[in-house]
Amino acid sequence: MKIVTVILACLFMITACDLFILAPAIAEEVKIEPLPDPVFAPLPDRTGYSTLPGWSAGYRYNFDVDIQELSKVRLFIKRKSKSGHIIKFAWERQTGEFPNFFKSGTIEGRSLNKTGAFFIEHEIKF
Repeated sequence: MKIVTVILACLFMITACDLFILAPAIAEEVKIEPLPDPVFAPLPDRTGYSTLPGWSAGYRYNFDVDIQELSKVRLFIKRKSKSGHIIKFAWERQTGEFPNFFKSGTIEGRSLNKTGAFFIEHEIKF
């Protein structure tokens, strides 16, 4: 009895769906108007590569997940010119597990006061 009821319900649903699908669509006339032309501000005349010349400073902390004593911190200052040339000065040293590069002490017998590397990076645009 349940199977007959399910079959009759399915036939009823198929018939009802066919009635809605076969009904003609009622459409209204739609008028599409073109959009007005956009007005753009003129771009300023600039020469060179850079839009943000000047000095900047920052840091990078490399946390070594496997051996936390090998973590490093790098401090840098950078000068960018209008023509796109960049000069960067950086200092990097091993900090150990915590990023306190001002503390004194040792990491594996090496003094923290005597470690670190100084970098100079110069980039020329042409």
